[in-house]
Amino acid sequence: MSNKERQFKNIHDINTFQCVENEVYLGGTDENGEDITIVFSTFELLEWLEISYMKEQLIKYINELNE
Repeated sequence: MSNKERQFKNIHDINTFQCVENEVYLGGTDENGEDITIVFSTFELLEWLEISYMKEQLIKYINELNE
C-alpha cells in the first residue's frame, strides 16, 4: 500500500458510541474539527483490544500525574 492510499486521522473528541449487530461505531471530531465516524467489526475489535492492559496503563498514567 502506498502512502497516497493511507489516511491518518486523529479523533480529538469521541462523543458517540453505538453497537449494532457486529459493528461498533465511534463518532466524534477529527483534528480539523470535522465530524468523523469509525466503524469496527465488534468481533475483531474485542479480539484485538487488551482491555485489562489498557486499564493497567491508564492507572499507571493517572498515578504518575498525581505524584
